[in-house]
Amino acid sequence: MKLVFYGAGNMAHAIFTGIVNSKVIDSNDIYLTNRSNEDALKSYADELGVNYSYDDAALLKEADYVFLGTKPYDFDNLAERIKPYVTDSNKFISIMAGLPISYIREQLNTENPVARIMPNTNAHVGHSVTGISFSNNFDPKSKTEVDDLINSFGSAIEVSEDNLHQVTAITGSGPAFLYHVFEQYVTAGTRLGLEKSQVEESIRNLIIGTSKMIERSDLSMEQLRKNITSKGGTTQAGLNALSKYDLESVFEDCLRAAVDRSVELSNQDDD
Repeated sequence: MKLVFYGAGNMAHAIFTGIVNSKVIDSNDIYLTNRSNEDALKSYADELGVNYSYDDAALLKEADYVFLGTKPYDFDNLAERIKPYVTDSNKFISIMAGLPISYIREQLNTENPVARIMPNTNAHVGHSVTGISFSNNFDPKSKTEVDDLINSFGSAIEVSEDNLHQVTAITGSGPAFLYHVFEQYVTAGTRLGLEKSQVEESIRNLIIGTSKMIERSDLSMEQLRKNITSKGGTTQAGLNALSKYDLESVFEDCLRAAVDRSVELSNQDDD
């Protein structure tokens, strides 16, 4: 299986590193290219054993999956450049936010299968939750191959293309929302009189430990919370204080705003 990555930025790097480390395919079957930063490509080639090239015809020849990881506003130029070399074997996987499958096909002047994926930055540690949508001509065998690739750097959830907006909000942007909550927790803890460095280190380990509890337990998060909440205890006192605020609405507003913006960006590209 031959994989080609157009764009080797932060997210693409996390993806092809995960694929290499999981040994889903041999690193020698992975090809990278970017606009101009050859030093980065050389570094990845030395580090991971992958290949790189600026020859579009050679890159696309017999390529099974072509990852489109360029910036969305650069895609039109990329498509214009590579569409003469697209072959029947090429199936495209877009990690570009906001560009619909129909638009990608139109710009590439192809009816070849196209999938859109929405990973998040946790791909760097092999724990991305990645939303994926397939064009209707993706065959079952190819879907399984793409799922295997995605599972090498996390987990996959297949949704309709319209629902990628929700996935973008919940999991794509999700790490930033959680980081923001943790920031506020650090600030509040510091105001209790401890040194900021102590609070940051304590909360960092608290987050790691809590995540491992969620990972290793079959219990719901609600039940895990109840298990450490003694009636009349300190945890209950803190939860009582939290209950004065409508946190559910806060997070709902946050996610809806992200969904709305994702829809706006998609509609802009349709215009």
